[in-house]
Amino acid sequence: MVKKYNVRVNGKSYEVEVEEMLGTSTTQNPQIQKQPDPQDNGREQRPVERAESQKTTEKTQADVANNNGSISSINAPMSGLVIEVKVKKGDRVKSGDKLLVLEAMKMENDIVSDISGIIDEVHCKKGDNVETGEQLISIS
Repeated sequence: MVKKYNVRVNGKSYEVEVEEMLGTSTTQNPQIQKQPDPQDNGREQRPVERAESQKTTEKTQADVANNNGSISSINAPMSGLVIEVKVKKGDRVKSGDKLLVLEAMKMENDIVSDISGIIDEVHCKKGDNVETGEQLISIS
């Protein structure tokens, strides 16, 4: 399955396609397409290659783990800094909605919901440093 992401590096936007590889350990380079930056003024942009560990992190970015029955949890896919929280307790979200933005390795990563529901609890706030696997948001 190929997923498309918009990645911003040093203020420049890139459209990146990442193919999820299950049951294989071979490394393949993802296709990288440059997305024009209106503020670029013709300067050359260099695409950014991704390490295998980053591709693995991205495919688990919106993984949802069931805790107890109807409450699901959105966990941090990587260590990083919460730079924006887009939801609050009681908000209704749909699958694919952006919940928060996590900065890791100078890249902004959108954390999205894989399920529809109501935000039960937000366990982090802007400026928090989070560790891999740490619970960020509960959805019921």
